[in-house]
Amino acid sequence: MRRTVLLAAAALSFTAAAPAFADAPVEVAIGPKLAEKTRSYGPREINDMRDFLDRIATSAINRKGAAPIARADLVLEDAVPNAPTSAQYGRNQGLSMWSVGLGGAHIGGTVTTTDGQVHPINYAFYESFWQQPQPPHRWRDATRAFEMATSQIA
Repeated sequence: MRRTVLLAAAALSFTAAAPAFADAPVEVAIGPKLAEKTRSYGPREINDMRDFLDRIATSAINRKGAAPIARADLVLEDAVPNAPTSAQYGRNQGLSMWSVGLGGAHIGGTVTTTDGQVHPINYAFYESFWQQPQPPHRWRDATRAFEMATSQIA
């Protein structure tokens, strides 16, 4: 019992000593090119992508061993789905779950480190080779772009 209490106390003291940059704010804006596609994709899809990029960027920055980042201001410049969105299905009855294509995304913005330096971010990934025999997740390639960009940021 005593060993458990000591381990718990050590864990709490270690947690309390976390660096101040662990809660770096992340802001994600929608760029003009993607904003033009809002009517086509649907506002819910755009908001969901922005929220997802915010979550994975925050997670990447807060991971143990990440650089001392004070702030990340990201811009979701563009995104292309692998499959039609709900709004697109609603407008075009000829689309099916087998209506698929190559997708991707472009992320820009800046990252400010705790020493005050501002670093530009400009990352794009668009799939160029169809490799799945079955319909992919709607935003598979955009998600891959988000994960690659945020791992480089961190």
